[in-house]
Amino acid sequence: MATIQDIKNARAGQLKLIDIRKKPDERQIPGSMRADGEVLENTDELPFGKDEHVVLYCGSGNSCSRIAQTLRDKGYANAEALEGGYTAWTEAGLPTEPRK
Repeated sequence: MATIQDIKNARAGQLKLIDIRKKPDERQIPGSMRADGEVLENTDELPFGKDEHVVLYCGSGNSCSRIAQTLRDKGYANAEALEGGYTAWTEAGLPTEPRK
């Protein structure tokens, strides 16, 4: 499980941050990309490689934890969930950007 501090301390290009919220608002954690969590679970064509460090986030950390585990089971050893999800990020007063 990745923490907010892990995300804040990551160097540019060190990880891919993926927003899998089912009902996202118009904002996102800076630098993240949008993906459907169910699609990530059920396809072999993913927007990242098995060797890449990927951090998924949902609203609270529950769905992304399950999906990250599924990805690890498929061989994506560096797939993690953001502890507390988007809610923890915004409650910590950290910046967001318009969703792309």
